[in-house]
Amino acid sequence: MVSSRWQKQHSYFQAIVWAVSAVISTLLIIILLLLGFGIEMAGVFFIIVFLAMRVLLAFLLKNRFANSMVRILKFDYEEIEREFRMLFKNKYIRYHRKLEEDAYHYEFPGHSLSMTVEPYWLLFMDPNQQKATKITLRILNAKNKEFAEMLADSIDEMAAQRATSQEKA
Repeated sequence: MVSSRWQKQHSYFQAIVWAVSAVISTLLIIILLLLGFGIEMAGVFFIIVFLAMRVLLAFLLKNRFANSMVRILKFDYEEIEREFRMLFKNKYIRYHRKLEEDAYHYEFPGHSLSMTVEPYWLLFMDPNQQKATKITLRILNAKNKEFAEMLADSIDEMAAQRATSQEKA
């Protein structure tokens, strides 16, 4: 019923990979043109190197420099948001919440960590299927790592309890 685990990501990861791949590929095409290769051959090398660099950088940088954790839960984000407030109250976690369009943003004073709860649209989602929620813990660093892991574990427990209660009903 719920997704399997938290995924570590870097919030600026996609832009960094595109920029580095474009710069290296552009340098390669310039060098090939200066060496006398034809535009067709240089263009083919450009495309191959650009795609290879994107894949290589994606694998190398994916988890190494992560600054956020993301998880998708198969619950409606408005219903689960109420449970977050109860969870924070039960765990004595101070937070500030604000609503922006279709997302709830939480700030945790003293931990320099933020959490975003927003609807998530699955590509294969049909009208009869349950809604999904994307949860993002941002600004992970060495100081708030322990708090972020405790928060992630608490959210996992809450999701598991909610899933078992829905299965019983």
